[in-house]
Amino acid sequence: MKIDPITASQKCVSLDTAGNYDSAFPYCKASAENDNIYAQTLIGSMYFRGKGTPQSYEQAAYWFQKVAKQGDVNAQAIVGSMYSQGKGVPQNNAQASDWFQKVARQVNLNPMVVVGDIYLSGQWVGQNNEQAAYWYQMAAEQGDSNAQFRLGTMYYGGQIPQDFVQAAYWYQKSAEQGNFNAQAFLGGMYYEGKGVVKDNKQAYAWLSVAATHNEEAIKPRDSVAAQLSPDELIEAQILAAEYIGKYSVK
Repeated sequence: MKIDPITASQKCVSLDTAGNYDSAFPYCKASAENDNIYAQTLIGSMYFRGKGTPQSYEQAAYWFQKVAKQGDVNAQAIVGSMYSQGKGVPQNNAQASDWFQKVARQVNLNPMVVVGDIYLSGQWVGQNNEQAAYWYQMAAEQGDSNAQFRLGTMYYGGQIPQDFVQAAYWYQKSAEQGNFNAQAFLGGMYYEGKGVVKDNKQAYAWLSVAATHNEEAIKPRDSVAAQLSPDELIEAQILAAEYIGKYSVK
């Protein structure tokens, strides 16, 4: 039965929004075949997740590439990740790099961080903490401070097997590159003694660096200061001045 394009688009969106993927699929497919980019996105997602249709990474790659070629940065990131992993397409690092470069030209984030964010949020491909951590780790090992902070937060929060030592390790990496969120979290870990030996002077120093860009770090820094002796506070302030000179983003 031929489906009217306008009806197909309306039904696709309404049924997908309601989570009725089985009923949405034929309408989304008809709309996608009529070059509706939003429907193409939904169809790619349905094939990838196996929602409303049997899972097919090959079909997901086909539809995501259609969207990616129209400049959608999320689709480009997903296609790059699929070529990197050989998921639905032949594994091809050159193709993966090409798609990732397209992402990099559009957003101020490592493309692998974009992929991790997509998996963490569940947008497009279904929520998957392990895959999010995988892509964050890939970028973190390349020195990306945003990925290091995100990976540390996943270890800290238990979104992957909780490991405070690993959380502190990645926060430290990120903090030393000037990520003020990582600096604040690392200061908190030194104060709590989680993943590191409790050290209020280190806590004060890292919270002081964070406070140069994040006012929310001022109150916990001052709270730590109140627990230091006058001599310890002087030492902590000297350490803080050193860290601000080395690790504060100019």
